[in-house]
Amino acid sequence: MSRIAISIILIFSFLNAEIKSNWSYSHRYTLKKDEIANIGYSTTESKGKDKQSFFFRWTSIVGDRVTVLLNHKGHPHQYILYKRRSLNRVKFDLLPDGNNKIVDRSYFIIALSDINQGNAEVDFDIFIKDNKNRILVEF
Repeated sequence: MSRIAISIILIFSFLNAEIKSNWSYSHRYTLKKDEIANIGYSTTESKGKDKQSFFFRWTSIVGDRVTVLLNHKGHPHQYILYKRRSLNRVKFDLLPDGNNKIVDRSYFIIALSDINQGNAEVDFDIFIKDNKNRILVEF
């Protein structure tokens, strides 16, 4: 009897861990063509005085591909995101790593979620990971 109870508890704890999000921030954008999404962030040490911005937009849809133009720290980038896993996202570091490269990392991911060709809209999910709470984010 105790083995069954322990296995049920383990199953529910694994399911509960899957449901909880491990991201510090997340946001969804639904953008029309050439509509700009702006994300502002700054460090908690400066209390918002060193604000930087990151912005992106999409320009074309071809089948299951979306061309994305983005600007991060004054540098322009262009990516083609697909609706396939591991080809649907772009990752950028926000702050330099500290002493512990795993715990001190802060980065964000732009992920292509959905393409609505009828309305000419594309959904993007933004995920930001910051274990040490070193950044403040404004969507």
